[in-house]
Amino acid sequence: MLDVLLEIEIIKKKVCVRFSYIMIIGLSLFAFYYFYEGIEPMNYLIGILSLLHILLFFIPYKLSYESMRSFIPVYLVFISTILYIESLFFFIFSQITIFLWYSIIPVGTVIFFEKEKVISWSISIFIIACSVFIIVPFIPKDYFYQHPADGQLVVINIMTVIMTTGLILFFVYYQNKINQIKELQLAKYKIKEDKDIKDMGNIKFDNLYTDILTYFSEKKPYCDPDFTILQLAKDLNSNVKYISKVIKIKQNINFNLFLNIYRVNQVKEMIAMNYQNKYTLGYIYFKSGFRNQSTFNKAFKNIEGITPSKYIENKKILR
Repeated sequence: MLDVLLEIEIIKKKVCVRFSYIMIIGLSLFAFYYFYEGIEPMNYLIGILSLLHILLFFIPYKLSYESMRSFIPVYLVFISTILYIESLFFFIFSQITIFLWYSIIPVGTVIFFEKEKVISWSISIFIIACSVFIIVPFIPKDYFYQHPADGQLVVINIMTVIMTTGLILFFVYYQNKINQIKELQLAKYKIKEDKDIKDMGNIKFDNLYTDILTYFSEKKPYCDPDFTILQLAKDLNSNVKYISKVIKIKQNINFNLFLNIYRVNQVKEMIAMNYQNKYTLGYIYFKSGFRNQSTFNKAFKNIEGITPSKYIENKKILR
């Protein structure tokens, strides 16, 4: 497992280094074109941005991924700010191609962050991009030095499409590589798990299943709402993987359903003994191991096919 994590970190570092190369080359081309055409103030802004990428290249090149991962959110905030200024400039002149740059951030964050953070960044970028439409009408066009010529805008748009498409494909390629490593590791784990079960032997396997049934019959652990498969494994001197596997093979159900079947049967026994005439239904399901009514109702209907109240009603009719 550690080897896989190390391999993924090596890929992420490689992504950072190669992304820096791409940004330095791409931004330098944009800066050169802006200066050549005299498009102000974008020529100075992109020129400074290009220079900063060159000066700060040592961060992804020299540091390990673990050391530089804290710089990634800072970089995203910085680049989002620059992109926002660019968006205001070009959208004033009715250019929407600039918004393609915003698509790179959600795609790129998938490599570096967990799902929750990717969603947070995506929502933030969407809000930032939308705010451009609100702010631009209040900015006079003559606020900027000049209006880029139509021919200049065409060249800029083509360069933007090429670079943003290339970056998206770049991130997708490396994300697929990371996914392949994870899938390979999962496949290896599954093979090892199956081998462990096979090595365990049929006799030991059957004995474990018998021990589980005996334990449930004698100890009635299911009456404890906090009882878990981990506790069962500990009490039987086994492990979670074996217990989960043996229940799946013998009954074709998972541990939670296995546990709930015992709890529902306990409820049915108490109903058969007319507990509902002395106690509330809440008392009955709690004593049977269910923590709350919604969980109890759902489990009971899933196992018996009818609601608990309907079950009790049917019992009254049969009597």
